[in-house]
Amino acid sequence: MDSSEHAGRVLRRVLALSLGPVVAGTCASIDTGGFTATGCRDDGTSQYLAGLRPVAGADYLELRGARREYGHTTRRLETSGTACARATDPAACAAKIAASHPDDGFGLGDYPWNYGRHVLIVNAGDDVNVLRSKEEVKAWLGRVDSPAEAVLVSALEGYRVPCGGSEPGGVRPAGEGYEVLATRFRECPIERGRYVLRVDADGSVRQVAAEILESMRACVGRRPVGLVPREAGGATVVGAWFANVAQLEAASVRAFEVLRRELAHHGAPPSLVGQASAARRDEVRHARVMGAVAARYGGRWRAPEVTPQPLRSLEELAVENAAEGCVRETFGALLGMWQARFAADRAVRRAMRAVARDETRHAQLAWEIDRWARARLSQAARRRAAEARRSALDELAAEAQRDDLDRDLVRCAGLPGPAAARRLAAHFARGVEALERDAA
Repeated sequence: MDSSEHAGRVLRRVLALSLGPVVAGTCASIDTGGFTATGCRDDGTSQYLAGLRPVAGADYLELRGARREYGHTTRRLETSGTACARATDPAACAAKIAASHPDDGFGLGDYPWNYGRHVLIVNAGDDVNVLRSKEEVKAWLGRVDSPAEAVLVSALEGYRVPCGGSEPGGVRPAGEGYEVLATRFRECPIERGRYVLRVDADGSVRQVAAEILESMRACVGRRPVGLVPREAGGATVVGAWFANVAQLEAASVRAFEVLRRELAHHGAPPSLVGQASAARRDEVRHARVMGAVAARYGGRWRAPEVTPQPLRSLEELAVENAAEGCVRETFGALLGMWQARFAADRAVRRAMRAVARDETRHAQLAWEIDRWARARLSQAARRRAAEARRSALDELAAEAQRDDLDRDLVRCAGLPGPAAARRLAAHFARGVEALERDAA
């Protein structure tokens, strides 16, 4: 059996398993007491450099970011200490700092479209080092032994620690590490969640509690890098939901254009490049079909805005594919299968049946790309792709704990209710494990 057929069979098996009865559990809200805000400016924003205790001392630290919009504008975001204070050649030292641009770098916090790439400039004497990855920053920090370091490490993993204001956030000691109360925004589903994170002394971060604060449970298709969040609307909840789906489907057209170009650039087999082109054509049709369904319920959507991005490395492509394709797009196919079965509106069932069939092929393509790319990546890069896949699965599991979905979305759109959503997420995680074994 080829892996593409295996992907379809795995999803159908997940769907069948999820139809059975289950006793639904409850999910208590997070207790936000006991956390202390740290590193707060007077205006309520966070700062990352104050209170750090790195292994090696430094005269000067500078956090610099590149904004993805507006021509990748570079900006000095935060400094600590005095630049070139002990340098024997201050002019040469200053020139090195000035020349340190974040052409590549690490993400920080949960709003990557603001400053998508960061570098940390470390100056000690005449030495100027530019840290361009979260691994380099963690190695420079060494043992996480201060609240500020726990906040920075959490931000490196894509979380934001609220700092003052009406939203709780902060840090508290927990054994030899810390617990951090943080939030994270993501675009698919469009939602914002609150998390309690465990940050260990070695810099590892894991979720110990999660709750969804806001969400539009819409995740169909592959999102392009550089997608600017833009809400759709409508006269009804169902219309707004399908309008959002139509918008995401239109954005997926751009995503597959980029994927096709990058696959060709990295020497992928013609079959993969061709499938990406075919998927793009599918998404054009999906946007039209979902737009029509949205209009049926009074939905209104606008063309998506996508900021052009440079060609990515093979590792960047593989990491995004692991989360966007192997998890979110694959789950989108499963969700479409569910809607095609349970939507009360016959027109919705018919539309979702066709969309789910195409999205299953797109999911199959994602796993074929995963198989092809992992054979060409280093062990560390393969590990990062696997971590992205696991993180996306964790987010789906957190989303499945919601119990406030509008009843019209369950009845008319056919979205799974709370108990069904938990079943789908649990069985889907095991299905992904099967697909991972097949792609290895």
